[in-house]
Amino acid sequence: MTLSKFTLAAAALALSASSAFATEYTLTSSATVAADSATVWSAIGDFCDIDDWHPGIVSCVLEARDGVVHRQLTLGDGAPVLEQLVASEPGVSYSYKIVEAPLPITDYASTVSVAEGNPTIVTWAGTFKSDVPEMEGAI
Repeated sequence: MTLSKFTLAAAALALSASSAFATEYTLTSSATVAADSATVWSAIGDFCDIDDWHPGIVSCVLEARDGVVHRQLTLGDGAPVLEQLVASEPGVSYSYKIVEAPLPITDYASTVSVAEGNPTIVTWAGTFKSDVPEMEGAI
């Protein structure tokens, strides 16, 4: 093996090793809304209503791919994000994952849920992996 082949092999191994050791992040955020849970769910519970209440989402288009519900989002900068609905419990929660996005993350999965009551607690909980060192300070 020549030095250049060795160098290339070592670089390839380093790249594959760095992506194999991505850090996993878990985030949870809750907000209390001064309304009953049915009213809150009617505002945020539809999988594609996110563009009505999320300031970073410009548009949402629902589509079926192989019989599975997806939403095609457009972010404020024009970037597209494709998400797949994974589970839904009407009036309570829905879970989804990112299928395609121009983000430095993998294995993104998230759940939006509404706790019954008045006021209502809305919770978003998500997990993802990233090997971007700057990600740690951004979260």
